[in-house]
This record gives sequence, C-alpha cells and structure tokens, in this order.
Amino acid sequence: MPSLASDLAHYLRSNESVRAELDTTLRVADGELPSALRGVLFRNGPGKQEVYGTRYDHPFDGDGMVTRFAFDGHSVRYRNRFVRTREYVAEERAGRMLFRSFGTNVPGGLRRNLLRLRFKNAANTSVVFHGGKLLALWEGGLPHWLDAETLETRGRYDFAGELRNRGGLIDRLVAPELPFSAHPKTDVDTGELVNFGTLMGVHNQLVSYRVDTGGEMRAPQLTPLDSLSFVHDFVLTANYCVYYLPAIAFRVAATLLGFATPVGSLAGKRGGSATLLLVPRDGRPPVSFPTRAGFVFHFANGYEDAQGRVILDGMRMDSLPSAASIRALMSGEEVRIPPTVPTRFVLDLRSGEVIETPLAETLADLPTIDPRRSGRSYRHFWSIAATPGQRTPFYHRVLHFTHAEGDSAAREIIRDFGEDLPGEPLFVPAGPNASEGDGFVLTLVYRADAHRSDLYVLRADDLRTVCRLELPHHIPSGFHGTWVPA
Repeated sequence: MPSLASDLAHYLRSNESVRAELDTTLRVADGELPSALRGVLFRNGPGKQEVYGTRYDHPFDGDGMVTRFAFDGHSVRYRNRFVRTREYVAEERAGRMLFRSFGTNVPGGLRRNLLRLRFKNAANTSVVFHGGKLLALWEGGLPHWLDAETLETRGRYDFAGELRNRGGLIDRLVAPELPFSAHPKTDVDTGELVNFGTLMGVHNQLVSYRVDTGGEMRAPQLTPLDSLSFVHDFVLTANYCVYYLPAIAFRVAATLLGFATPVGSLAGKRGGSATLLLVPRDGRPPVSFPTRAGFVFHFANGYEDAQGRVILDGMRMDSLPSAASIRALMSGEEVRIPPTVPTRFVLDLRSGEVIETPLAETLADLPTIDPRRSGRSYRHFWSIAATPGQRTPFYHRVLHFTHAEGDSAAREIIRDFGEDLPGEPLFVPAGPNASEGDGFVLTLVYRADAHRSDLYVLRADDLRTVCRLELPHHIPSGFHGTWVPA
C-alpha cells in the first residue's frame, strides 16, 4: 500500500493545472479497442485548482474542464475544453481571483467578502446529455450548455426561464437562480430527467425538477426544509425521490455576511440524527424517517421491493470531513478522513423503521451501475475502492460488487492500480440487449510515474484490461461523467 506521504504527493501533482486544450486521436498503448464500443464518453472535473497563483482551499472549487472521448469502433478522438462560465471569463480578463467559491473566500479577509452574494459557478461536477443538449452541471447554480461536438460553451441554461427564482424580493436577492444538482436521474420507463436543488432564502426549500425527453421542464415543485442541509445526491424509485438529510446544515447568515465559506459554515443540528426524506412523485406529502447521524455523498442505486419497502444503497460516512481538514490537505498536510462504507438502508413504510447494514466489505466511493437498472432492483455496481486499512482520501483500486442472489453469495472483485489513481468507473453495456453486467468499464487513471492520464477500457466482470489509451497530458482528479451511445 502506498505511504500517506507518497499518496499525498501524487494527489497534489495530479491536481496541477491543465494548460492545454487539445483535439487529437489517442494512441492505443495496450490491448485492442473493442469494435462494439461506439459512442462518446464525457467527463467533468476541476481542470485547475488555482487562479493566477491563488490556490483554492477545497477540491470542489476548481474551474470545470470537460473531456470528450469519441469511440467509433476503430479509434478514439479526444478533446478537452474549460467551461467558459462568466466568472471564469472575468477572472481570465482580470488575471486574479474575483469570486467566492464553495470552499474558498477571496483573499483579503472580511473586507473583500462582506455581502459578496455572487459565488463562482464552477460548472465542474458532472455532465448530462438530455433533450439533445449537453449540460455541464454544478449543484449551486445554473447548468452550462456546451456544444456536444466542439465542447464550446454556448451559455448559461435556465430551461426557458424555469430556473429563475420567482420568490419574494429577498429570496431573489439571495438566490436569483434556482440550483440544479449534479446528480440528475433518468426514469428508465419514460426517459424523463428528474433532478433537485436545495434553495436558501427566507424559507429554505428543496426544489424538484422534471424534464421531458424533448428537454422541456415542468414548473419546479417546492418542499419546505427545516434547515438548509448539504445534499449532493438522491435516489429515484418508481414512486419516490429519496434524500439523505444529514445532521449538519449551512449557517446561511455566516455565509452571506462573508464570515465563512458555504462549506466552512456547516454545523451540527440539534438532535444529532439524520433524516431520510421520501418525496412522493405523485404530489402527496413527504414522509420522514429518522436515522443515525452520518453523511452520504453518493448513492449507487435504490428501488422498491416486492414488500413495498424502499431500498437504498449508499456510501456512508460517520461524519463529513471538516473544511479545515480539507484545506490542510490542499496545502500539503497529511490528513485522515472518515471511511466511506457501502451501506444498505431498508425503509419500511408501514412501521417507519430504518435498518442499516453494511453492503460490501471494501470501502468505496463514486459508485455507478448499469444505467438501464436505475431505480430498479439490480445486481452490480462499480466504484473506486480503498486498500485495506486505508484512511486517506486517495483511492488506488476499482471494485466490482455483485449482490447475492438466491443461494449465491455477494462477490467483490478488485483491480489494484498500485500508486496510480483511478477515477469514477462508468459501465457501458456490450449492446442494447446485453444482460446486466455484460459490457465494459471505462475509467480515467492518473499515472503517477509519468504525470499523465490514461483511459482504461476494462472487462466489466473481472476488471481485466481490454485496452489502454494514452493521453498526451494529465487530467486532474475529476468527479462524474456520462456515456452517450452512438
């Protein structure tokens, strides 16, 4: 297992800024490109963690850079472009940091941050292709519409005005735009895109969105919240949208006044328990299930079983790493964080009981599934994974987890990349009629020794290399992506 010091050195070097925007055909360094693999892989993540020498204090703040890998069965064409948000363009012109971010205030103390209500939209968290449009996502504000071929930024996208805040004057002053999260889900039966956002204002609210297959959004639905919880992901089932509300919340006043960044303002709520909030998709009142305190960044999947129970599989932490510990990490200090444990939550709607049980033995995060099983019972997920005993935030392995079925036991298959750092593994079916789990897994891997990234195509079942494509430069640790079949 790599040492904590070498782990940290490799991570920090992997996050050095990307300077070049390229358009090139990738070299197949190992193996052979599958002819059946035809489509485009889009990925998003921070392309740089500093603005003209001023470093960000949090990895969620870096300017979004979208990468495009076009597979035609014979070759792979690569392209990368920064998302030209209005904040990115303004800072490029000024040559300095101008805007507050999720975890970083503008240098200069309170004088430079007091009542600075415009935060930087980093457009760096995910990317979705829906209704014929490619959108770069950041959960605190509007999506950005990109050209799906060139990755040119066409502009901020508000779904024909539906993402404009129509609340009162104070609400519109604090948040003129509605937040559109970076984890939308597609209803596999209807093709509808479902998403959410958490909205600060006079009354904190959960905002629910539905976008039809043509890209038209219905009027957003609002659900009151007792406090502004930090919610990054959710689960879509046949009848519910399910949210994990942790026992921490943003101190809105401290953030707006400039005393703290949003992530630095997070504080524990009274009671110390988390809440699983079920919002019925048919408009009925929400239902709350208290559960023990913790935090969930990412869910693998969720569904309703034959007994009517709601099943949720998420990567659970005992607590959210503090802003101070993340800032120390970004400054080069050795930091340990709470482990992410794959966990199953079973919600019994009749009794109101929540049962939590560990799902996999391997610590893991950034889980993905066969997208055709979203919101349905499923057997497989893939994720990045920790080494045994690891308590650092750096993952060197990929996990393929298979649920138990009938008399068979659950199975965990591991691919270890040594000192290299794999990113979120995305599953691509071998064909439109392929069974669940029959296909490929794509993961972008930072090669520590070469300071370069490679795109690996793995067999989905045993994680063996099908082929490795060599990039001409490194890609900093990114977040999420999507596969668009040809």
